[in-house]
Amino acid sequence: MAGGERMIYGFFGSIPGCPHNRGNHTLRGNGKTLSLTFIGYLDAKRGRHVISNYKTSFSEFVPVEEIARMVVEENIRDTTILITEMQVYLNSLGVNSTDLKEFIGSVVGQSRKRNTDIHYDTQRYGDIHPRLRVQTDRAFLPRKFHRDGEPCSLDRCKEDHIIYLYQHDPFLQEEVIRLNAGAFTDLYNTDEIISVPKKKPKRRKAEG
Repeated sequence: MAGGERMIYGFFGSIPGCPHNRGNHTLRGNGKTLSLTFIGYLDAKRGRHVISNYKTSFSEFVPVEEIARMVVEENIRDTTILITEMQVYLNSLGVNSTDLKEFIGSVVGQSRKRNTDIHYDTQRYGDIHPRLRVQTDRAFLPRKFHRDGEPCSLDRCKEDHIIYLYQHDPFLQEEVIRLNAGAFTDLYNTDEIISVPKKKPKRRKAEG
């Protein structure tokens, strides 16, 4: 999906106002992490280094706090970064905090200079800070369907599913990918719990 230009992709459970958001679809378990993982898997198959804050069969596992430090301090290049539950990390930094602004400004800014992609998922479009939404090149909305074409409204439905990956921004009417969900279950542990990073202590203003 990405060409020579390095990109930032966001995969969302819901996007208010998006035509693809209509209908009886599940919010959780809609295929956003599967879609995120599949894009990283394609890069790994092309020989690209992939790191992630969750365990996969093809990536190097690195906690998200360490990923941020590595991008800024270790001059990471030619890498794809996968971050699931991005809102958990952003919330740990604090709304509109200096740490949050530094993460978005430094990590995102440095990644573009170093041939590095950052792809993330989150439940709701509004969970992502506007600064990061502006930096996100493609916003995707996965939709989960049964094999008979009916949308699935259950989070933990045991039937076989096809994931239709729709692109919201820039908007495309037709899905960009269809994924047979059952064919990629070995790529990552769907039951893994992502740890919540410890909140950083608030910085105290210097007394004048």
